[in-house]
Amino acid sequence: MTGKGAVQDHYDTLLARHYVWMMGGWDRTIAQYHRFFSDHAIRPAGNGIALDLGAGCGFGSLALSGAGFRVVSVDLSQTMLDILEQVATNLPVTTVHSDILDFMAGCRDEPELIACLGDTLTHLPDTGSVKRLVHQCSRTLNKGGTFIISFRDSSKEPAGSTAVIPVQRDADRIFFCRLDYQDDRIRVTDILYTRESGQWERVSGTYPKLRIPPHVVSGMLVREGFQVRTRTVHDGMVTLIGKKALNDRPVVITSR
Repeated sequence: MTGKGAVQDHYDTLLARHYVWMMGGWDRTIAQYHRFFSDHAIRPAGNGIALDLGAGCGFGSLALSGAGFRVVSVDLSQTMLDILEQVATNLPVTTVHSDILDFMAGCRDEPELIACLGDTLTHLPDTGSVKRLVHQCSRTLNKGGTFIISFRDSSKEPAGSTAVIPVQRDADRIFFCRLDYQDDRIRVTDILYTRESGQWERVSGTYPKLRIPPHVVSGMLVREGFQVRTRTVHDGMVTLIGKKALNDRPVVITSR
């Protein structure tokens, strides 16, 4: 995750403790990342350094380390990074507590891969921040390096301006979220019911997410010198894989 203030507090106080469960568990989620990296031949080809921006509890970081990378996992939530550190013992994963924009602005390494996975991108405050992140990633990656970015496409709102989505449930927990669509934002309200004390208890929190069309993000990558070699959409999640060009003539070579 990224973003300061309300978003960080929301993750630290409400989501972090339940996040692995919300996402379907360690094994299932890491396996999904493993398959994605394998299907797209994501593996070390240079110095083996990968940055995972908005790493959270580390699903992507663990899968990248399993693919052979030495991973630097960056997130603003120390609570989420603590979870990652507990499961990444003896793995080539280093955690950094930082906002991803601040970290990238001062990054001196030249990794061969940068990943910004999950829905991290939409936690940025505005389109200008997305543009700045893509620019910083382009400057930081070594030539021929790979940039993987994913985000939920919320550019088209459903009928009406509000949607309620069930996310996960078991015998003692129920989690769903309410989405209120605004011009360039979504107001997200996460609602969790738990039965830890024998009675159902409710907690909730609200934070904003950015609405940004996929073609806008693709255009940013191209303008920063990336060859967008892959565009996939699965369950509303858009994933773009860009290669940093070896010259100054970016070309979109595939789109699907």
